[in-house]
Amino acid sequence: MRNVLSVLPPTFCVFFLVFNLCHISIANPTPRYIAVDNIAIDCGTSGNSTNMDGRMWIGDVGSKFSPVEENGKNSTNYKSKSNDPAVDSVPYMTARQSYLQFTYVLPVTPGPKFVRLYFYPRDYSSLDGHNDCFTIKAGSYTLFADFRASDTVNAFDTIQHKTLSKEFCVMVLENEKQLNLTFIPCPSTAKEQFYAFINGIEIVSMPYYLYYSRQEEYGIGIPYIGQTGERAYISTDMPLETVYRLNVGGNSIPPSSDTGMFREWSNIDVYYRLGEAVISREPFLKLNYSAIPNYTAPDDLY
Repeated sequence: MRNVLSVLPPTFCVFFLVFNLCHISIANPTPRYIAVDNIAIDCGTSGNSTNMDGRMWIGDVGSKFSPVEENGKNSTNYKSKSNDPAVDSVPYMTARQSYLQFTYVLPVTPGPKFVRLYFYPRDYSSLDGHNDCFTIKAGSYTLFADFRASDTVNAFDTIQHKTLSKEFCVMVLENEKQLNLTFIPCPSTAKEQFYAFINGIEIVSMPYYLYYSRQEEYGIGIPYIGQTGERAYISTDMPLETVYRLNVGGNSIPPSSDTGMFREWSNIDVYYRLGEAVISREPFLKLNYSAIPNYTAPDDLY
């Protein structure tokens, strides 16, 4: 009998960074944050691979990251039939798929983690690329319920959205030494048999109070616009989902240019045309961080 897990809906947050230009001065570039846990899993393959960004990914086949399946059966490794040059082969060209529940048991240290999930809903060998439907749990948190990656990608139907990535923040408690990622296929019907699949998984540590509120801030929080008395704070028992991370007025910032947490910022032009409303600063100034940690965001964002 499976344990009954508590279900907490993800808190959806968009984090805006506001910088006062009066505090700009010449300084050294932002040093990188060193993540204690830095795991990148290329699902459905073996050995080590490198993606377009130069980062190494570890295959889950025959490694310590191999998932455990319900009833002791093995999930299936698949290779995509597609060879689209616009899609990074790592981690999108191979996948882990199963019609049964399977779990990745990932050794990690306590503290907040980025959990990033990568999907490329296409035909894999004899697998129908449109019968995906599944729930994903990270420890006791439900990240998705009855999720269909194929429907999400098809709704966009653009070159930029052939693949899908999702980023969450979850807390690993002090008495825990692992994070379980469980994939649960939707119940099959008389007409359809549903499966769960995943192409890539990242687990990356983050600074403890990068997004979460300090305990002494509880009751202080951030005021809601137009309301008095009501304030918001983010306690460590709240799972978070990143909805958008945008570089307003600048170019996209790849994970390799982050401060060590492999975050990615999109160019806002993908979503909104700012035109002449954007005024870009000359790039010769460096930042002097006096009020916020220097790993909060890369210098190029400002």
